[in-house]
Amino acid sequence: MKIITILCMLIVAPCAFAKMKVATLSPLLADLARQVGGDQVEVVDLMGPNGDPHTFRPSPSALQEANGAKIYLVNGKNLEPFLPNLKSIVGNKATILEVGRKIPSLTISSEGSLYACCPKHSHGALDPHWWQSIDNWRRATSIVADEFAELDPSNKDHYKANAKAYRSQLSSTKTWAKKQIAGIPRDQRHLATAHAAYGYFCKEFGFKSIPVQGLNKEQSATPQYVAEAVATIRSNKVKAIFPEKMANTKSIQSIAKESGAKVGDSLYADSHNSIIGMFQHNVNSIVKALR
Repeated sequence: MKIITILCMLIVAPCAFAKMKVATLSPLLADLARQVGGDQVEVVDLMGPNGDPHTFRPSPSALQEANGAKIYLVNGKNLEPFLPNLKSIVGNKATILEVGRKIPSLTISSEGSLYACCPKHSHGALDPHWWQSIDNWRRATSIVADEFAELDPSNKDHYKANAKAYRSQLSSTKTWAKKQIAGIPRDQRHLATAHAAYGYFCKEFGFKSIPVQGLNKEQSATPQYVAEAVATIRSNKVKAIFPEKMANTKSIQSIAKESGAKVGDSLYADSHNSIIGMFQHNVNSIVKALR
């Protein structure tokens, strides 16, 4: 009888303590999954650090690692080109949650040829960079917690408590950011970056977005492009231009030299592994250059 009882315990125990497997298409969403799921989830980040969500396609080995995931977290808003393939691969074996779907969208609505991150996301399209708002990330936290609770109801209270604590951390981060930014005069709150990847940030913190490389679809610093960008920088009296992490800074350097603006520290658009860490870095960099 004792032997039978022990064998039963060995069979049941792995199931009782199995973690819910979660796969993501970005390191930021992987961090969100860990914040909400805590020790009740196993997270597989398909992209990893320094990837580009606009072009990323996971390798067969990465997809194999994610095999058995109960849910896949993706950004949505037409950002990931791999999403249709992922839906085909996963089928009805797992839930695919487009976290950004329920979050209010901004559109790329400035100058005619302006684009956010690539020609696909240009004038009139949805701005896919919804995570550049702390309020949006707080919404995302609740969305993920609700989905986790539905898929794993036995740990519902765990997910809800984690989400509440994390939302509080995010609120504190926003309060800190507003205090830092308060030192920048409102008429100097011009966020000049390569592309229009910071629209949600600008709306949340009262900046005017000036995406100098998004003025046209030329990727190289042609004389015509530099002249147009320089005129924009000068007319707006921009003090600094901010490159993006992992991006070529040649165009930014040329524009800064011609316009007299300084080059600020590089900002993260999407490649950081923590939303709080990303905001801390970006806000500190912006304040350092503009205050």
